[in-house]
Amino acid sequence: MIHLPPDPRIETRLKVYYFDTDAAGVVHNVAYLRLVEIARSELAEKLGWSLEEMGRTGLVPVLVRTEIDYLRPARLGEELSIESRLTRLERLRFVIESAIRKCGEPDDLVHCRQTLVTVRLEDGRPQAVPDAWAKAYPHLSIGRTQPKIGS
Repeated sequence: MIHLPPDPRIETRLKVYYFDTDAAGVVHNVAYLRLVEIARSELAEKLGWSLEEMGRTGLVPVLVRTEIDYLRPARLGEELSIESRLTRLERLRFVIESAIRKCGEPDDLVHCRQTLVTVRLEDGRPQAVPDAWAKAYPHLSIGRTQPKIGS
């Protein structure tokens, strides 16, 4: 079994490139979703669910809901920090929240909350969230049977 970190969070640093921006050099709204996707994939890998593991098992996270608040703009050439963390586990769904900031600055530019479902690619049926997550992070479990100690 993979050793999971005690805190299910990750910081990913990315630079704003020209293709992320409009003609004025301001990051356009859909580009933030790409940044969040990269950070979310890095978090999944840190939590033992790599792209290779998804390919091997056929179990993949499928995005079912995104809530995003655009607070301040990011601009061409800026270094951004995306902090993503697993915040909720249900039987079939889980939630990852992300905050985007300029590196070295405390104020958030964007808040994003995404709900995902684990799906088996073969038949498209929902599956339980990774058992290792439920065991490692019982404090995040909502409406799911808690694993017994020692099991």
